[in-house]
Amino acid sequence: MEELISIIIPVYKVEKYLPRCIESVAAQTYKNIEIILVDDGSPDRCPEICDEYAQKDSRITVIHKENGGLSDARNTGIEAAHGRYLGFVDSDDYIHPDMYQKLYEALLAEKTDAAVCGIERVDCTDYQIKRIEDKEVHVYTGLQAVRNILDKDLHVVSVIACGKLYKRSLFEQVRFPVRKLHEDEFTTYRVFYQCRKVVYLSGRYYYYFQRQNSIMGTRKYVFSYDGLEAYEQMADFFAGTGDMDLFYLIKYKYLYMLKEAAVRLKKSSDKSATGLAEKLDEKYRIEYKKYISKIQGCKRKLRLWLYRRLRISV
Repeated sequence: MEELISIIIPVYKVEKYLPRCIESVAAQTYKNIEIILVDDGSPDRCPEICDEYAQKDSRITVIHKENGGLSDARNTGIEAAHGRYLGFVDSDDYIHPDMYQKLYEALLAEKTDAAVCGIERVDCTDYQIKRIEDKEVHVYTGLQAVRNILDKDLHVVSVIACGKLYKRSLFEQVRFPVRKLHEDEFTTYRVFYQCRKVVYLSGRYYYYFQRQNSIMGTRKYVFSYDGLEAYEQMADFFAGTGDMDLFYLIKYKYLYMLKEAAVRLKKSSDKSATGLAEKLDEKYRIEYKKYISKIQGCKRKLRLWLYRRLRISV
C-alpha cells in the first residue's frame, strides 16, 4: 500500500498563483497525500482561497497563523504532518502530475532516504506541463549529496528544499531558520548528512516560477549576511564531524562568496555599499590567510589569489 506523503505549502501574498499551485498538487497521480496549506498571515485573499480548496478536497488541511516568514510556515507544517514522507512546494510554483509518484518509486527502488528531481524554470502564469523521461538516475551517499550543494552545476537542484521527497525522520532534529534569507542553505546539508543514500532523477518535475518582484527574481543586487552565515554554520558543522576535506571545500565556497559579494557591492551606486565591500574584503583577507594552504585544486587557489593580490575576479 502506498504510504502517506505530507506536502507542505507555505502561503503568503500569492493569490494570483495559489490556485495553480494547489491544483497541481491535488492532481498528483500519487493519491495518498495530505496537503498542508500554511497561511502565514497573508493579507490578501489567500486565506479564503485556502479554505475554499479545503472544502473541496478532504486531503487538504489549512493552518492560519500570524506572519512568521517562510521558514516558520514550513516548520509549522512539519509539526502538523502525519505522513512518513515529507515534501515542500512553494505557493507560486507548481509541479508535474507525476512528481511525487516518480520520487516515491525511485526512493523505494534505490532504498534511499531522500529523492531529488530536476527543476524547470518558468516565467509565465500558464501551465507548462511536458512529457518527461528520466534519462538519468544517479544515487549518491549522503556526503556526496552534501558535496553536490557545493557543485556549480548541481547546486540549485541540490540545495532547495522543494522538488524533493524526504523520509520524515530526517526532520526530527532539523528545522528551517526563522527570519533568515537563504533558509535552504542553512538546512539541506543537515538533512543530506543523515542520509545513507540520495537518488537524483534527471526529469524536471518541479516548475519554479521566477517572478520579477520576488527576492530571487529581482535584478537589483541586495546583499544579505544570511548567505554567508549559512556557510559559516556549515563549515562549523563539518569541522565538528571531522570531515575536513568537506570543511575546506566549504571554506573555498565561502571565500568565493565573499569575493563575489564585495565585487558586486563595489559596482553599486549606493555609497554605503563601498564601506560594506571593504569590510568583506578585510574578512576575505583574514579567511584567505587561514585557509588558502588547505584548499585543494590549482584553479581554485588561483582564483582566490588573483582577487587577494590583484583584485581580479574570475
